[in-house]
Amino acid sequence: MSTCTTSTSATPPRPTILTILTHLLTLTLTLLTTTLAAQSPANQPPAAPYVYAEGPGADAWVESATARGARAPTTLPPAPPTTPRARVEALARVEAALAEARTHAGRLDEAAAMSALERARRLAEAHADLPNAARWIAEVEVALGLVAWQAGARQLATQSLTRAASLDPERVVRAAEAAPAVARHARELAAEVARAPEARFRVVSTPPGALVELDGAPLGVAPLEVRARRGRHVLRLSLPGHHAFGQVLDIHEGGRAPIEVRLSPTNDERRRARLRAATTLTAAQRALAPGETLEWVQARGERAVAVRCDHAGCEPPRRLVRDRDDVRDEGGPWELAPPIAELSSEEAAARITTHADWLGGDPTGEGPVEDPIPPRPWYRRWPVWTGVALAVAAAAFGIGWALRPAPEQRFRLDLDFGDLVP
Repeated sequence: MSTCTTSTSATPPRPTILTILTHLLTLTLTLLTTTLAAQSPANQPPAAPYVYAEGPGADAWVESATARGARAPTTLPPAPPTTPRARVEALARVEAALAEARTHAGRLDEAAAMSALERARRLAEAHADLPNAARWIAEVEVALGLVAWQAGARQLATQSLTRAASLDPERVVRAAEAAPAVARHARELAAEVARAPEARFRVVSTPPGALVELDGAPLGVAPLEVRARRGRHVLRLSLPGHHAFGQVLDIHEGGRAPIEVRLSPTNDERRRARLRAATTLTAAQRALAPGETLEWVQARGERAVAVRCDHAGCEPPRRLVRDRDDVRDEGGPWELAPPIAELSSEEAAARITTHADWLGGDPTGEGPVEDPIPPRPWYRRWPVWTGVALAVAAAAFGIGWALRPAPEQRFRLDLDFGDLVP
């Protein structure tokens, strides 16, 4: 009987760490599956092409394109929130550290087990920006508390279990995880945490409007006055188009200094900002991501010259004519099909200018189109320079005539000698 009792007393550490690993593995798989499913190309709808239009009648051409499935870049929403896969994969290293701790605890090497758990805690807190970070940080704290209790470090066990109760009040140490005395002590600590006094602090984000979460529970948008009970907590801020911010805080009684967080935009959001601000074909084409397309339209009333582009290049320009509700070109109805990269965006933009005369023509034969091409400036008109040349020639002639030398004057005197004789 004594042998059986000794064996039973040495058994609890194994199921304790195994249960914690099960909890953490469930959290990891849930987060990883959600992240990969959201980022999988198979789950992303085909991207509608962007449409840019400039020139007289551009708005009508944008409406015509959007009716066929295109979208204006000015209506492009912020980039959806995503979790980098590399950060999610850090949970695998946390699991590896917990597995190592389980092995050491099963061999009654509590020092090595606590060292592995301390490494897991540092790694978990470094990734506090991930969703539900408070829950799996709490799992590491529970594991550390149980191993510390097994090692006889009651104070360290109390601190870890208190932090776990503050981070995740729903995490209860069950009888299957630890001895009844440990489970009872954990419940007492959780009750103390629930009665702890509150502290207040202000959270400010740049840009404003970020969602503020405390231990995974949404509180509101920044700027926000936050109330939290004394203890350890995870503060997380997220805003579409920006990297999430996460930090582990130790809250004490009373107030604390405001927390100011500057969120940095993601690469996708920076690219979307360039798409929204693009004013040239080259700028818009260079902001495209693989799989995205655009339609650049140079409009002139009922006529237009359009170019399709993707991230690799552009098609040659096409001439379009809008007849009431239909748009036609030489290839048939106007369809926003994936482009074939034949030209660079600079070459495509240069080719658009070669259609200027056609854009200024009359597609109906009933007179000039609406908003004809404006006349050339005066200094580019030949009659002006012809007149200038004639004026210069006349001025030169006048100056030459005025400066001509005076003609010589000669006098002739005829004398009659008879008039001289008296």
